[in-house]
Amino acid sequence: MATQRKKIVLSSLAAIIALFALALYLFQWNMLRGPIARQVSQKLGREFVIKGDLHVHLSMQPTITVEDLQLANASWSTTPVMATVRKLEFDLPLRPLWHRQVELPRVVITEPNVLLEQNAQGQANWNFDQLTASSPASGSSSPSVKLGQLDVVNGQIHYLDAEGSDVTAKVATDHGVQGKAAAVNVDAKGAFRKLDFNVTAVGGGLLNLRDTTQPYPLQVTGSVDKTHFSAKGTVTNPLQMSGLAINFNLSGQSLAQLYPILKLPLPATPPYRLAGNLQHENQVWKLQGFAGKVGSSDVGGDFAVDLARKPKFITANLTSRRVDLQDFSGFIGARQESGQPAPPKGDRILPSNPFNLDKLNIADADVKFRGTQIVNASLPLDNIQTHLLLNNGVLTLDPLNVGVAGGHVVAQLQMDSGATPLKTSVDMTAAHLQLEQLVPSLGESRQASAGLVGGKARLAMQGNSVAQMLGSANGNVAVIMDGGKISKLLLRLTNLDLANLLPILFTGDKPVPVRCMVADLSAQNGDATIKTFVLDTDKQVINGSGNINFRDEKLDMALKVDPKDISLAALRGPIDIGGTFKKPSVKPSLPQPVGRTAAAVALAFVYPPLVLLPLIEVGTAKDSPCAQLMQQADTNAKKNPEAHPHS
Repeated sequence: MATQRKKIVLSSLAAIIALFALALYLFQWNMLRGPIARQVSQKLGREFVIKGDLHVHLSMQPTITVEDLQLANASWSTTPVMATVRKLEFDLPLRPLWHRQVELPRVVITEPNVLLEQNAQGQANWNFDQLTASSPASGSSSPSVKLGQLDVVNGQIHYLDAEGSDVTAKVATDHGVQGKAAAVNVDAKGAFRKLDFNVTAVGGGLLNLRDTTQPYPLQVTGSVDKTHFSAKGTVTNPLQMSGLAINFNLSGQSLAQLYPILKLPLPATPPYRLAGNLQHENQVWKLQGFAGKVGSSDVGGDFAVDLARKPKFITANLTSRRVDLQDFSGFIGARQESGQPAPPKGDRILPSNPFNLDKLNIADADVKFRGTQIVNASLPLDNIQTHLLLNNGVLTLDPLNVGVAGGHVVAQLQMDSGATPLKTSVDMTAAHLQLEQLVPSLGESRQASAGLVGGKARLAMQGNSVAQMLGSANGNVAVIMDGGKISKLLLRLTNLDLANLLPILFTGDKPVPVRCMVADLSAQNGDATIKTFVLDTDKQVINGSGNINFRDEKLDMALKVDPKDISLAALRGPIDIGGTFKKPSVKPSLPQPVGRTAAAVALAFVYPPLVLLPLIEVGTAKDSPCAQLMQQADTNAKKNPEAHPHS
């Protein structure tokens, strides 16, 4: 009897299982599309729709296929659909479900098309507020999900933002074949901030992104407009871009072209190339131990940008063995952003290209720079050292220390972009400059030597270009030389001293000791007036007068010679220095020597022995009060000027 009952129970159970299996087989799985879509919509706070069929291939590891999925976009977007997937297929083993585990050993996403966009207010459509608000608290018993193999077939990601970016990326994966690891391939083209954009990237398998403790291989090459870059290495946490160990290469036509790409306030330069180790941690990007070329200058060191600070904060410690000042003329506005030279218009020589004031406010900075050999066409320079600080739009160079002609010049410069126009102050001191190096032409005959030149300058300026700044300059400049020697031939030429010139031509040039040289200038609205100019030697005293106009870039000066010795034939004509900065002219003033010559000719007709009388120079000049003049020039140069814009 018991056996019979057992058979009946087993038969009934088998029938129930068969009926259940038949029901599952005949079940219309599409009936689940609505409930599933509603659950996903509720979780994401966006409408989610399954427009195609839902298929289930029954087994102990069912294969589930869902076709034509669609997710709505954020409410603020003008594009209604954020993402579509033509087909989603995955395997779902049943046994782990009893242990509240979800295992997906194989997931294939076919033709996903995703739109990522960010509006002008900084809202991103990939932020799901509803999902964040409804996420389970820490320690909840939600089932864990374990992924195995993930493939993307013919994927596409379209990125848009309010800054003019419009990039389309093709995404595909291969899960690895014999001798080849799993990888994701990305090919992106379009516009980044309105600039041509082209990037190719190869990374490790998509599922490797889950393990934030293991290095993820990454290789990227691409370009943004004229800027080219490549990177190869690993990243430990790709989603946070931390744990970078990347060899990074960067090249382009001008460093200034990085401003619209990375918002870094770099100057216009000639073509450059840089290579170093790229690191990222806690929103701080670092290019460590980089080296490269900017034009013909070498540059290297460390560079970092902290994006967590507002505004972003740049730190750098840079060195160079060879600095060509032409390569960095963009600092004073002498280059266009493209890197091409920006010469002033017409007969001007002062750079008139305006500074980009946005760059002074986009970031704060602390940059140190040291250069050894300096290439420069006009001045003997070496060993430049400077510390640049940029804080709330105020740029400070303190100090700017440059070796000049065997001595050095130390300056403090401050530019305040908060003023309109830009307000600039300069405090400069020069010491131990050697005359024969400062003016090489004087030392060619080896008759000028040993003179040490020093000076001070304090200027206050306003303007958005170097030309405007100097054209509004107020302040004082002093240049002093104590001792030294100068060419006797040169001194005689300044006085047109024919009688004493002829013996020098036959017997050779000789050095003449210099007692002192003092130049004291006062600038008002860009017009520098010579208050004092004295070059006192044992033979002559040369006095200068006139002015240097930086607004018009014109010279109007005269050098007058008072001899201390006697000459029987001195035309004694002042030397006029005029013209423009670009085309200066140096010539003797004609009225006095012509007048003297005419008088001599007239007396020759009256009484020939009197012919030299108008040309005789008795030499009555006295020694100058050098110490007093130097002290006064130094006092004037220390005065604090105030900037007043030129009307």
